[in-house]
Amino acid sequence: MSLDLLRRGLKISHLRLLAELAHQSRLTNAATALGITQPAASRLISEIERITETAIYVRSGRGIELTDVGRKLAERCVRILQELGDAGRDIAQHMSGQSGHVSIGSVTGPAIEYVLPALRHIRLSYPDISISVDVAPSRDLAQKLEDGRLDFSLSRVPLDEDPTLFEERPLLREPASIVARIGHPLTRTGTPIPAEALLDFDWVLPPAGAPIRATAEQALRDKGLTLPSRVLTTSSFLFTLATVQRTNAIAPVAQSVARSFAESLDGVPGTLTELRTNLPLSVETYSFLTRKGQVLTPVAQVVAKEVLRAIGEWSGP
Repeated sequence: MSLDLLRRGLKISHLRLLAELAHQSRLTNAATALGITQPAASRLISEIERITETAIYVRSGRGIELTDVGRKLAERCVRILQELGDAGRDIAQHMSGQSGHVSIGSVTGPAIEYVLPALRHIRLSYPDISISVDVAPSRDLAQKLEDGRLDFSLSRVPLDEDPTLFEERPLLREPASIVARIGHPLTRTGTPIPAEALLDFDWVLPPAGAPIRATAEQALRDKGLTLPSRVLTTSSFLFTLATVQRTNAIAPVAQSVARSFAESLDGVPGTLTELRTNLPLSVETYSFLTRKGQVLTPVAQVVAKEVLRAIGEWSGP
């Protein structure tokens, strides 16, 4: 049956002395390193031997030498104190925002243009911070923010939500573009494409009420044009991209998304092209949203600062 050392009275002061004796051959030197007197160290040794019911050391020349039991116990004490030190650092890092988990929500445009670069910086500067990013429509993000499943979001307060439930810091309008597949018939002209020519093709749009759809429809009305007659409606951004890449359908998306999929990477051409049109698209302003009365945790404050810095909306150090 093993000895219950803690119940028998083993204390941190005992652990510290044993850990020091793992590196010292003289009790006086160990006492000096701990800032205690030699008699106090001798008393601690005696207490340890009483608690463990075995000899911890033997005298050797002008110093001491740990017994096999004493050496094994000292090695464990070193590890225990290291773990306690690590625990203290974990707490300090958590309180200062250098470690912990943060849940971010974002609509697509700012997620790619600002959140992604911020995450790269955070990964290098704060390796102990873990982050989850939920990229979704504002309606979904508002519900998750309200329920406490997100620390903050870059999105909009939906029209059917009570705005008093949120703290809102308006940020930027979200420019948008019409995208098509590489080699699309509309790309064969070197001049800007008239808006009416876009209506000759199928459109892929999110459900009615989505900001990007409302923006595209209003832009067509401003041109005195009818709305697209052939529309595939989907809430899936992935399905939108797949449809545009494999058919002659076109779709309005955030400009940062359009340019991201149009860029060549390492010599590999992009999969989409941003159409040059005379149809200006700019989605309503998105905001930095938190729950009303919410106080961000220290780690969430660090992440929020880096995201706002990427956007150019951080004025602090």
